[in-house]
Amino acid sequence: MINSFLENINHLHDLVVIKTNIPQKVKKDVVMTIKSMKRSIVELVESNSLTEMDGVNDDKVDFWDWVNKGSNAHTTFINRYDRIFKWKSGWVNSWTGYSNEGKSSWLYFIILIKLLQDPDAKVAVFSPENFPRNKFVKDWVKTMLGCDPKHSTRVKCEKMIEQFNNRLFYVYPSNHDIDSIEDQFKNLIKLHKVNITVIDPYLKVSKPSGVNDLQYLTSFIKRQEVFAKNFDVSHHVVYHQLTPQIDESGNYPEPDQYKIKGGGSITDGSDTVSSVWRPYRKTDNDDKSVLIKTQKVKDFDVFALGYLKLDYNLSKNRYFLEGIDIFEEAMKNSNFKEQLF
Repeated sequence: MINSFLENINHLHDLVVIKTNIPQKVKKDVVMTIKSMKRSIVELVESNSLTEMDGVNDDKVDFWDWVNKGSNAHTTFINRYDRIFKWKSGWVNSWTGYSNEGKSSWLYFIILIKLLQDPDAKVAVFSPENFPRNKFVKDWVKTMLGCDPKHSTRVKCEKMIEQFNNRLFYVYPSNHDIDSIEDQFKNLIKLHKVNITVIDPYLKVSKPSGVNDLQYLTSFIKRQEVFAKNFDVSHHVVYHQLTPQIDESGNYPEPDQYKIKGGGSITDGSDTVSSVWRPYRKTDNDDKSVLIKTQKVKDFDVFALGYLKLDYNLSKNRYFLEGIDIFEEAMKNSNFKEQLF
């Protein structure tokens, strides 16, 4: 409408200049008045104009439904762990720890249990350190068998692998930049209803040239938050710790959420932060005790801060809590138990 009005003013200007015989001085005064009027109108419109409404009161969920579903999170099928971690869609979950202390192993362990217990669970994983996909699957089969797959049979292993044919998507694009990774995640979410996504680790995501580390990290963190919420997935990113100083016992100190390599902005931009730590690894590599700790949770209505002291059994690729095999315990009521075990 305003454009049409301005066109009429321009037309009035042309009429005065071209099609009138009024004295030149008067004509000049009229033209100046018209220009001043046009300028004032433009300034008034620009100072009071409204942009298109975007993201304002955009939530269509009924309040009562939201109250009853908002804090809803799903069990890990590990009762003691549910107190300090659950599966929550739309959240960014950050995992940290020192190199080779099992942060990825624990994450994939609970994902395996989730897939076996929940037929609707589907996962897409960018984990170049576990290339190729068969290496990834081998670790899961080892956990399910409780021994090296070489000690089993082809038929039994293939039966186990069948559980993941359309539920585990190993993402390894030709470019390891975040655009390529997310594009594949989005495809899998739309085509296969993937609801768990993993970037493991952040350091393996290619950084564009010409951007400093802090700028890129800040952009990356915000992008993960938007991705998780827009696609309503349980999203997980694995980060390393800063190089630690050995403490007086000769071991590494406990991992800290504010000593993640990249800075505290990772913690600030995460819905949860969990750490995995082998307290005595430096002085006794044979000691397989592991401390799994939730250091941050955005909403205490979902779960709370806390920790589990576990023991890792390398030959079984399983974790034990006070002598109890967590995997066996979690599989007690599994629909797959009779088929697989």
